[in-house]
Amino acid sequence: MKKVRRVANFRLPFAAALALSGGVALAYVCALCSVDYLWLLAAAPVAAAVFIAVDLFARSAQNIVCCAVVIAFFAAGAVYGAAVFASWSSPPVLSGEVASVTGVVEEVRYTASGRPYLILSSATADGVALDGKLIAYLSDEAGGAVRAGYRVRAFGYVGHYDLISYGGINYRSVGGVKYFADCYGSIEYEYGFSLFSYVRLGIYSMLCGNLEEEAAAVAYAMITGSTQDISMRTLESFRYGGVSHIFAVSGLNITLLYGALSLIFRAVRLNKWASAAVSLAVVFFYTGMCGFTLSAVRAAIMCAVVALTSLSYRKYDGLNSLSLAVIIIVLVDPLNLFDVGFVLSVSAMLGIIFLAPGLRRALSALPAWLKNNISLSVASQVATLPALLATFGYISGAGLMLNIVVLPLLSALYILLFACVAACALIPPMAPAVLPAASMPLEAVTNFFVSSGFENSLLSGFGGWWISLFIFGIVAVLSDKFNFARPFRAAASAVLAGCTAMLFVAEGAVFGGETRVVAGGAYDGGMVLLRSRSGTALVLIDGTYEGGLSTFVNTYAPGGVDDIILVGGDEAAEYWYGCGIEADDVWLPPGSLPVGAVDGTAVHNQSAFVLGGCVFRFADDYTLCITSNGVEMAICAGQYINIPRCDLMFTLREVGREAAATVVCFNGSYSHFDLYSSGCLQFVLNDDTISMQSAATCRLRGRSA
Repeated sequence: MKKVRRVANFRLPFAAALALSGGVALAYVCALCSVDYLWLLAAAPVAAAVFIAVDLFARSAQNIVCCAVVIAFFAAGAVYGAAVFASWSSPPVLSGEVASVTGVVEEVRYTASGRPYLILSSATADGVALDGKLIAYLSDEAGGAVRAGYRVRAFGYVGHYDLISYGGINYRSVGGVKYFADCYGSIEYEYGFSLFSYVRLGIYSMLCGNLEEEAAAVAYAMITGSTQDISMRTLESFRYGGVSHIFAVSGLNITLLYGALSLIFRAVRLNKWASAAVSLAVVFFYTGMCGFTLSAVRAAIMCAVVALTSLSYRKYDGLNSLSLAVIIIVLVDPLNLFDVGFVLSVSAMLGIIFLAPGLRRALSALPAWLKNNISLSVASQVATLPALLATFGYISGAGLMLNIVVLPLLSALYILLFACVAACALIPPMAPAVLPAASMPLEAVTNFFVSSGFENSLLSGFGGWWISLFIFGIVAVLSDKFNFARPFRAAASAVLAGCTAMLFVAEGAVFGGETRVVAGGAYDGGMVLLRSRSGTALVLIDGTYEGGLSTFVNTYAPGGVDDIILVGGDEAAEYWYGCGIEADDVWLPPGSLPVGAVDGTAVHNQSAFVLGGCVFRFADDYTLCITSNGVEMAICAGQYINIPRCDLMFTLREVGREAAATVVCFNGSYSHFDLYSSGCLQFVLNDDTISMQSAATCRLRGRSA
């Protein structure tokens, strides 16, 4: 009898990691949809049915035990995740009051406008311990220079962050930050020693004392992962080139460090137990020096697994090692599952584990170093594609080739810089001669990225979370971890790739004479995108968070923006200079401050104009009326509504539902739709009709009476 070949070899750690993550994801969906967590009990009968089926048909007790373990991990993820998410909805301590705030400084950072803020742990408000970290935004009168480890005291208005904001997890909550304080006056502080801060400060002082400012900032970022001091132009140049991950201390840095230490200890014939102990001690100390970022912790755990398997003479399994790291990190805090760096790091490793071996075999005719570079680069970039699009809204078209060619060079530069900094720390007089010489290649690479204009290679406008399903489907079909026949691999990958391409086109296409309207919110502001076959116009309200705005445009505006319309008075006119979005023309109400052209962009102060088949009219400096396809719309950024009832209204302030047939609030609940809760909403205007694009497309209303 012919033996049936398994589709895949079962790995319990991998199945447990998937189950744990799936349970946390289910709890997140309940929180996102405001569903009572008791509904999680509905999963119990399903789990029981699966267990009974396995018990009836399993060939061994091992299968039954594995099934029980997987179900237990899923239940643990769901219950633990629900408990953590529920804790964020409990009434926060002293929120909305002025209080005396104290805490230990973890990090000193700056907002986009240059305002300093402190991330405090062990925080209190009027002596009451807070169940989370606190961000203290300092005033100009704060005074003093504090660093990590210092204990500070300040006065200010204390508020709390919501777990869910604008349709997703608040990125602040991932790091455990639950409160903020808008401080005024000076701060009191006392010295506190922090070993990791002391080391970071020493490295920073050494680099700044011997290198030019930008070169020191880039070198410091490569070693510690902190990009705070790099100019935005330089940082964006690396991002546009698709290699900004060199500044995120993760698998690349940790693996290089661990590998270099292993080679050195092997060369000096150090005992393998001592070698493993010293190497792991250095790796975990370095992880702490870099702030215990989740990507670095993941890599450090995998290095520990490598060392243990080597010492026990067992075969190393990368997928099981990665799974163990995921389990540990998610069990520490379920919110870690939503950390962007962690998701990108795990995705890249999954791509390398699943795709790289097959790619190496396909490229067997090439030299070893070249096929390794190509396989690692392609595998990691394919797997991180969904996370990059979801986070930034774009991918770098130049990134694939640059990672193949430049990444080995940057890896070598990282090792060189790390070795030179370590040597100069031991022998300080070497620094003035060694560091400038070691940084020259890095300066050349930096100048190359800044001057190359890789922003023109960006691919954007794909939108939609569904892309991850197709991308990981392709990864699974092509992976050697699944025993599929070659004809099936070819057919399935072709179908998945074709579906992905078709959905890309459908997401970015505008059909016939319709107008597609996408509304998004960001703290203290909002944005509305109008797309027709004639062009794309972006309406901006003053104060919109620049990072959220950039992702919004990259996600929903393939081909970029033709026109920007600013609503919000004189502040909106000034906001144009810093919004970071390029356009051919900018439109302002006639009474606003005159704004000069930037990089050839034409600026118009007009009360009425026509763009892309849509008629725009400023009712006042804070109200914009739009007519498109027989539908009357209004975008209101002021305190009052001084226009007649319309079909579709987007408003910054909460207004009554009677103000329009459909009211969308950028940040409020007293309306038909609240972007703070739902996230971005899409509408299609066609033949006097408004259709809402969602998981299930629904028709809202025609013209108002």
